[in-house]
Amino acid sequence: MLRRSALALLTSLFLWISWPENGLTPLLFVAFLPLLFLERELSLSGKKKAGRQWFWYCWLAFGTWNFLGTWWLVNAHWSGVMTTVLLNGVLMTLVMVIFRFIKKRLGNQRAYIAIPFVWICFETLHKDWDFSFPWLTLGNGFAERVEWIQWYEYTGVFGGSLWVWAVNLLLFWVLTAYLKHRQLRPLIGQSTLVLLLFVGLPILLSYIRYLNYEDKGETADVVAVQPNLDAYTEKFELSEIEQLHKFTRLATPMLDDSVDFLAGPETLLPDGIYEKQLPYMPSIKLLKKFTGLYPQLNIVVGATTLKYYESAPPPTARPLRNGSGYYDAFNSGLFLSQADSIQIYHKSKLVVGVEMMPLSWIIKPLLGDIVKDLGGISGTLGTQEEREVFTTVDGKFSVAPLICWESDFGEYTSEYVRQGANLLFVITNDDWWGNTPGHIQHMHYSRLRAIENRRSVTRSANTGISCFINQRGDVFQRQDYKQDAVIRAKIKANNELTYYAQTGDLFSRLSLFMGSFFMIYSLVYGFLKRKGKA
Repeated sequence: MLRRSALALLTSLFLWISWPENGLTPLLFVAFLPLLFLERELSLSGKKKAGRQWFWYCWLAFGTWNFLGTWWLVNAHWSGVMTTVLLNGVLMTLVMVIFRFIKKRLGNQRAYIAIPFVWICFETLHKDWDFSFPWLTLGNGFAERVEWIQWYEYTGVFGGSLWVWAVNLLLFWVLTAYLKHRQLRPLIGQSTLVLLLFVGLPILLSYIRYLNYEDKGETADVVAVQPNLDAYTEKFELSEIEQLHKFTRLATPMLDDSVDFLAGPETLLPDGIYEKQLPYMPSIKLLKKFTGLYPQLNIVVGATTLKYYESAPPPTARPLRNGSGYYDAFNSGLFLSQADSIQIYHKSKLVVGVEMMPLSWIIKPLLGDIVKDLGGISGTLGTQEEREVFTTVDGKFSVAPLICWESDFGEYTSEYVRQGANLLFVITNDDWWGNTPGHIQHMHYSRLRAIENRRSVTRSANTGISCFINQRGDVFQRQDYKQDAVIRAKIKANNELTYYAQTGDLFSRLSLFMGSFFMIYSLVYGFLKRKGKA
C-alpha cells in the first residue's frame, strides 16, 4: 500500500514541479507513468477491491496536485483551495475511473487510445460550466516554454494536453514491453525513437517557426501602469480620486503626443458608478481631461459600474433598498478617448464564489433572493452575451479588454479576435493571492493567448506582473511584484486571423466526439455481453 501510494504521489509531484515557474517542464512527458503502472499492477492483481483502490489512489494523486498547484488560493479564501482539492481532484479522478471502465469492457488497446480524449473532454467541460477552473489544463504547463509550442496557433492548449498524453502513453507501452521481454536494446531504441519523433520533432518545428516569425501589423505606442495599490488596505482606505491621482502621476512622465494607449488595471475605479452618470463623475472627468492633453491618447482602465432598471430586471439584478427599482453591478472595462462617448465592456467570465453564485438556477428556487448575496465579496455580477472590442476613432486599432482570468480561456479570447481585436489588453488585480506562484502563472498564461491568436499583449496588473508580450509569446519589460511601475513599448497590431482564431478549439470538439464514442461503445458492449451470457 505504501509503495502504491508513493506511485500516486510521484505523479502529483511530477505534475507540480513541471508547472510554471518551477522550470522542469519535460517531466510532463513522464508525469502519468507512475499512475499508469499503478493501474496495471492493480489490474494484474485480480482483486475485487481493485476498482475502489484505483479511485482513492487517483484522488490522492490529483488532490495532492491540486493542493500543491493552487495552495496560494488560501490567501483569498480557504474555500478556494478546498474546492480545487475536492472538486477538481474528484473530476480528474473520474476520468481515470472511466478509463478503467473502458479498459475492462473494450480491452487495453482501446482504453489507452480513449484516455487522452476523455481527459480533454474533462478539460473542455471544466472551462464552460459554473465551477470552471482551467488553471491546470495540461497544455498550460508549457506556458514558459513558448519556443516549444508555436503550433498552438493551430491547436490551442488542448493540442498541448494531447501531446502530454500521447508521449506518456507511448513511453508506457515501450516500458511495459521491456518488462515483458527484459531486452535492453529494444527499450533504448524504442524510447529514443519516441522521444525524437514525438518530443524532439514538434519542438524542432516550433523552434523553426519561432525563429522565423516576425510581429505583424501597424505599430501602436502603449503605456501601461502598475499602480501597486494593496488589495486588502489601500483599495479600501484611499478614495477613488486618490487612487486615480497615483495612476496619473505614474503615467505622466511616460506620456507624450505620440502615445496611442494608456492602460490601467482591473477596478482602478472601485466605487461603483452608474453608467448613465459616467460623463459627470469626477474620476471620469479627470481621465477625459487627461486625453485632451495628448492628441491621440486612448485610455483603457477597469471600473466597477452599475446599471439601473425600473422594472423587468435581469436575473442578476438586486433590489434597491428604497424599493424604487433594481440595479446590476459589473466588473467593467472602460475606453476613453477624444470622442464624447465612453465604450464599456462587462466582464463575462466570472470567478466562482467571488463574482458569481454557481448553479444559481438550482439553488435560487431553494433559497430565494438570498442567493444573490451569497456569491462572496462582490455578490453575483452582471455579464454580457457578446464579446466587445474597444475601437479607436480612426478605426486603426481595436482592443480586446480581457479582465482578470478571462485571459485564461483560449477560445473565449479568440471571440474578441474574430470581432476585430488586433491588440489584447489584460487588465487584472492579482494581489488577492499575495506574492505566490498564482500571479506568475497568470502572466505566463497570457503568453499562450499571444501565440494562439498572434496578437501582442499589454498587461496592466495592479501589483504585478505588468509587462508586454509579443506575438511569439516573448515577455519584455516584466515588472517586479509589489512595485510602483510604468512601462512603454511600441507593439504591433496584427489583423490576420490564425487557424485557431478562425476555428476555435477543434481538439476539444474532436475529443468530445471520441470520448463520447468510447464511453457509449463501452456501455453498449458491456450490456450486450451481459445479455449474451444470460
